[in-house]
Amino acid sequence: MSTSTFISHSEQDTCRFAADFAKSVKGGEKICLVGPLGAGKTTFVRGFVEAFHISSGDVQSPTFTLVREYGSSPKVYHVDLYRLEKEEDIFEAGIYELLSGDELVIVEWADNLKRYYPRPSIRVEMNHSGEDTRVIQISG
Repeated sequence: MSTSTFISHSEQDTCRFAADFAKSVKGGEKICLVGPLGAGKTTFVRGFVEAFHISSGDVQSPTFTLVREYGSSPKVYHVDLYRLEKEEDIFEAGIYELLSGDELVIVEWADNLKRYYPRPSIRVEMNHSGEDTRVIQISG
C-alpha cells in the first residue's frame, strides 16, 4: 500500500490538494476521511468537488442529514458519520448500500464504520500540526 503525505498551511492549500487528488479518481472510489474535529475534512470535500466543476459553496457537512449528493457526472456522495452511535445505523440510513455500490463516496468520520469499512478504499488521514497547519496522509 502506497502512502503520500501533504502539508497544508491553509484552507486554500487543502482545497487545492483535494482538487488535484480528485483528478486521479476514476469513479466508484470510496474515500474515507479520518481525523479530529477541525482537521479540515469538509474543506477537503469542498476542494474535491470543485475539481468536477461543482460549486464548493454548496458543500456543507452533512452532520444532520448524514448524506449529501453533489453533481451528476460523476455524482459525488458526501457522508458524515459523526452522529452515528451504533454500527446498525449504517444499514438503517442506507449508507451500507452506497458503500457497496459503484458510486463515488467520500465518508467523514470513516472510522465509525468499524467492521463495515469499505474494501478497497482510499484512506485520507488529517491531523492538526499547529494552528493553521494540517498533515494529510493518503493511503490505499
